[in-house]
Amino acid sequence: MTAVEMADVPVALLAGGLATRLRPATEAVPKALVEVAGRPFIDHQLALLHRHGVRRVVVCLGHLGTQVEAHLGDGSAHGLELRYSYDGPRLLGTGGALRRAAPLLGELFWVVYGDSYGDIDYRGVLAAFPGGDVLGLMTVFRNDDRWDRSNAVFRDGRLLGYDKRARTPEMTHIDYGVALLRGAALARIPPDQPSDLADLYRALVAEGRMAGHEVTRRFYEIGSPEGLQQTRGFLEQEAQAMSYTAAYLSEAAQVLARLDAAVIDRMVGLLAALRERGGRLFVLGVGGSAANASHAVNDFRKICGIEAYTPVDNVSELTARVNDHGWESVFADWLRVSRLGERDMVLVFSVGGGDLERGVSPNLVRALQHAREVRATICGVVGRSGGYTAQVADTCLVIPTVNPGTVTPHAEAFQAVVWHLLASHPKLKAAEMKWESIR
Repeated sequence: MTAVEMADVPVALLAGGLATRLRPATEAVPKALVEVAGRPFIDHQLALLHRHGVRRVVVCLGHLGTQVEAHLGDGSAHGLELRYSYDGPRLLGTGGALRRAAPLLGELFWVVYGDSYGDIDYRGVLAAFPGGDVLGLMTVFRNDDRWDRSNAVFRDGRLLGYDKRARTPEMTHIDYGVALLRGAALARIPPDQPSDLADLYRALVAEGRMAGHEVTRRFYEIGSPEGLQQTRGFLEQEAQAMSYTAAYLSEAAQVLARLDAAVIDRMVGLLAALRERGGRLFVLGVGGSAANASHAVNDFRKICGIEAYTPVDNVSELTARVNDHGWESVFADWLRVSRLGERDMVLVFSVGGGDLERGVSPNLVRALQHAREVRATICGVVGRSGGYTAQVADTCLVIPTVNPGTVTPHAEAFQAVVWHLLASHPKLKAAEMKWESIR
């Protein structure tokens, strides 16, 4: 089919059932508003849909549905456009609810059960929707009766059978709770009559007009007390992981705010003087900082016009020296062969900065001892206390520690921030960068 954008395909969210299995909790509160991991369940669903690119949702409501609309409003708080479709005087079931919502859904739409949570590749599913006379696509999961009774036959990429009532031994898969339907399929459902969506699915599968798409992440549901308990546990873990993300980004903002601009400006001055006198820049780093060193060499050479090198760019020489003479002397010996002198500069990227007593990056310490002997300029961008680098450098930026548990990722991440700042600084930039040169 022609490529369709996620934002253009609405979701029909079926949230109108009685939720009898969850009573008495759902006698006065609709299932969609049952608390899960500190929020109404429907909030988790809408956040998931938004994260996958959905922007329009039609919420199909029945039992206590006005509470759901009062809670969600127009959807702007979720970054969504929400519209509502009510069953009316009597509950219409999943099929009848969809038929009633048809004018709001258009030619192609998602169907998501209001009591399920399935974090899958929605864009990938949409891209897999076939053309021709296919009217729907059901996502299926290899279930083998683990989390509910399997109800689908899926083999060799094809959906060959589906029935919620008459099960067969071939049914190893289950309807995952996320589907795509064409609007034309709804014409098969009688208007304003109770109907089960499963009946429409069964007929479409029997006719070969319902495609199948297998997903591999298990679903969660709140339709039963056991399912609700499992879903709570899963979403609480998800919330903790997202809390870590928020905390990490907050820490990064604190690090950024506490960077010493005066130290960075001194480094700019030393690099400008290095280029003016025709000196060379040697960048040293270990581990993740080694990768930063290699990237920085490229930027200083290409953007700033500074002759720059790093030993980690020549893995053959580096490993040969380690193999023959040991790790501790590898950088110092490389600097000697490079004839490091007083016109040159050594720039160290490191988390610890080197510490012989603790056995931390002794190769950096030996390299800086040699740099001092030949009176080369020394600069550093390091973490924690800065170690030996901070002790001997002409100027050294110590990345502030805001959380002892994230010293390494923040130190190595902000090395990149700092060298990109240096390379793009007006006093150092000698060549326009690619994207900035495109008008």
